[in-house]
Amino acid sequence: MGKATGFTVHLLRVGETKWDADERIIGRTDLPMTDLGSDLVVAAINRFHPEQPISLVLTSSEESTQQATKLIPLSSDTKIKFLDGFANVGMGLWEGTLHKDLQDRCPSAYNQWLESPERITPPEGESFTDAQERLLIAIAKSLSKLKGNHPSVMLVLRPWAWAIIHCWLHGLSLNEVWTQVAQPIEVETMELTLAKLENFLQTTQSA
Repeated sequence: MGKATGFTVHLLRVGETKWDADERIIGRTDLPMTDLGSDLVVAAINRFHPEQPISLVLTSSEESTQQATKLIPLSSDTKIKFLDGFANVGMGLWEGTLHKDLQDRCPSAYNQWLESPERITPPEGESFTDAQERLLIAIAKSLSKLKGNHPSVMLVLRPWAWAIIHCWLHGLSLNEVWTQVAQPIEVETMELTLAKLENFLQTTQSA
């Protein structure tokens, strides 16, 4: 059986944590979903009816993504991979800061982050552009090893990581991250070719 060259991708965003509910900036801080966040994920999964069994789930080892993954009805044949490269975007010294406090302290940087998030890197943190490269490399490495005829794969990600991948799959600029995160939680199904991933990696390596 040869390597797969195309995939059906199901994309799931995890629900809110306590810091999300408090409107704090949350990147790598590892917190569980709130009851509301978990309920919204369950509702989205209940509306999800894949046409073929899921072969592989790619997610991180963060608590909220593990929670969400456990809520997905999977077969005994489904493999789950917890990837370091799937962690949420690192917010550095901004981590845990209330959005309104950061806006008051650093209005220029904060407003530019909202308008052009790919241009801003939080102190000791990670830019959305760097996070996109990290996430896509992790996806490409995992999917390139899959065999079979168009396997079905689920990606379970925290909000900003989800939005970054969602933008890339839809051909949107990273400026759309905030718009994407504001969408209701659903399991979205898309088609992805290995060639699209490889083209991104080639472009990144030659930049």
